[in-house]
Amino acid sequence: MRARVVLTALVLVAPLTACAGSGSGTAGPSAPPALAYAMPPGGAVTYLQSDTVEMVIDMGGQLANVTVEMGSTLDMTFSGGGDALEVTATFREFELSATNPLAGTQRADESQIDGPLVFTIDRTGAGTLVSAPQLGEIVSTGLSPASMAAGFFPRLPARAVSAGEMWTDTVSIDAVEDYGTTRGRTVYDFHAVGDTVVDGRTYLKVAFTSFDERVAQSQQMGTDIIQDVAGEGVGYYLWDAARNLVVEQSIEGRLEGSMEVSMAPAPLGIDMVVVQHLKLVEGN
Repeated sequence: MRARVVLTALVLVAPLTACAGSGSGTAGPSAPPALAYAMPPGGAVTYLQSDTVEMVIDMGGQLANVTVEMGSTLDMTFSGGGDALEVTATFREFELSATNPLAGTQRADESQIDGPLVFTIDRTGAGTLVSAPQLGEIVSTGLSPASMAAGFFPRLPARAVSAGEMWTDTVSIDAVEDYGTTRGRTVYDFHAVGDTVVDGRTYLKVAFTSFDERVAQSQQMGTDIIQDVAGEGVGYYLWDAARNLVVEQSIEGRLEGSMEVSMAPAPLGIDMVVVQHLKLVEGN
């Protein structure tokens, strides 16, 4: 499988983690605050995000191993509030590397991203795309602005949640972008584990599992590609009620399915492991 086919795997990463529900950093035994997004102190933060995809493609009995790695430093500013909190995300740094035995290694960086990503979220974190940056072709196969807007922030219940409580949420996506489409849904089961202290701050740790199913279609360098996959994920995130934000999230998932490539006589089997980590590194 060629690199331009492999890179479409990253379109599936954001949806896999899109809806990590949230918890609340409680200050004591009193009633916890509602888990809902609001203006963070100072109105600006920076996140580090990393994604790794290890994929095996079955080409009629011949196996090809593919590795895709992506890392971003995202500066985010916030304005407005309530159910229309606007987020402007600028890619301060970005790196993407895709390696496979047929095409070698392809790379991209922030120079191939022109402009910020702007979207709004309501109190639950449900996002709506306002405007997208212009992306180079390689970057566009790894980044989906519509998917990122819809699911960068974990979905919250917009109510108080106590330790030990469990809840379920479903996120659907139907994104049409310059280089392709992504359609599917993810069902999340959340469990509020309880308070944890990291670097002197108290957060609520929420564990979750997910079931993801989606179809991604794209055309790259004249080749039509359709990926149809499903799989499960497991992870956790830390919610800081003082900053109204998730400060860390980690997830690992496995997706299996098929890929149709216009140049291939039959669908190819695909099996991929996706690992993603998100961490707040700057902000009050």
